Amino acid sequence: MHETYPATVGQLSVWRDIEKMPPERRWEANLVFVWDLPAGAWTEDGIWDALGRLGMRHGSLRTTYDIDAGGLPRQRLAAGTAAEVRDAVRQGTADVSQREAMETAELQRTVDATAELPWRTWILTEAGAPRQVLVVVNHMAADGAAMLLMRDDFERLLRGETLPPARGPLEMALDQQGAGSGRLRTAERYWRRTLDAAPRLAPGTPQGPPLGATLHTGIPMPLTHEGAAKHEVSAASLILAAYYTALREVTGKQAQLLYPMSSNRYDDEHAAVVTSLNQWTPLLLDLDEPFGDLLTKVHWKSFNALKHGVCSPDAILTTRSEHEQAGGDPGYYYNPILAPPGFPSDDTVAAPALEHYEPARSTGPGFYVIARGLTSLDLIVRVHRPGWTAQSLDHLLVRMQSTLAESFGGHPL
Repeated sequence: MHETYPATVGQLSVWRDIEKMPPERRWEANLVFVWDLPAGAWTEDGIWDALGRLGMRHGSLRTTYDIDAGGLPRQRLAAGTAAEVRDAVRQGTADVSQREAMETAELQRTVDATAELPWRTWILTEAGAPRQVLVVVNHMAADGAAMLLMRDDFERLLRGETLPPARGPLEMALDQQGAGSGRLRTAERYWRRTLDAAPRLAPGTPQGPPLGATLHTGIPMPLTHEGAAKHEVSAASLILAAYYTALREVTGKQAQLLYPMSSNRYDDEHAAVVTSLNQWTPLLLDLDEPFGDLLTKVHWKSFNALKHGVCSPDAILTTRSEHEQAGGDPGYYYNPILAPPGFPSDDTVAAPALEHYEPARSTGPGFYVIARGLTSLDLIVRVHRPGWTAQSLDHLLVRMQSTLAESFGGHPL
């Protein structure tokens, strides 16, 4: 029988979200990525071998979970070999023409991290030659930043480098049980203070329909960073300030409870760990200044909130339950996924476009804005909370578009 170890705060946070999902919706804990293969004459055997060695480098890719009598997940790290990992995660090959259909189908096929390794892989070929790798991973094993680390390590292993085992969530969990426990208690106090002061939801507010929209702002990321630099703030803070300003206008309420996503990767010890570190952190904004004046305040207030991004999800659950039972507003969520300054991009401004879609996911935050910026900035929004209609959502996105366009010296697009 394999020895087990406590879960990290990040792993427990994901598990608590998975527990809330109906069994048929547990695929919502999956992430899907496609990695283009670097230039070279790669064989399928070489690709599978590199994936096996990737699993040996990062412990989270060989971790399954036992749920103890108290409902807590415990890490069970498989020893194994690279060949065993390779065979466990290898799903097969397919033509690149099938990629889009496979992404959808495989995303919606549950990865049960209590019974199997938490990731699966496919090789996508073109004219019989390998071109891409499709990876599906359970969020217990990795977040978006971890997937970038995995991709970079995979390419190095594919080229023949030898990489030693990396620090993993097992070591992190033991630290959180010991020397790092003081930070968790500080974060708990921050959560309680913030939610105690947060606004209340108006009683009787009707539940609107599930809504989804994507705003293609047409603003190149270099201009987004340029607009932020003018005010000496980050691009993430610039977009968050535009979000808050739009919420303030659309709802008519100055005090807003937001939940920015914290990557929790702010030091060398955590930056390179392949695991799930992301957690929400509460941010209460109650500012009456115009956009240009409040931007710096939003930046530093969000910076302070992110310092408390590592928090016990069970302590959070208790605090949020008390808040919501007292009629507390469920808040507005924000996840910036932005390329850094200098990332290759087209500087040409394009006309904005607004698309609506029916959300596939039925769980998670009631109002969720993902700011996705690689070459240009897109805002992806999912809504299933009281008080919102298609019209009010469109109003919010138009207001955000106008604010962001003006921030770099342009005009509303």
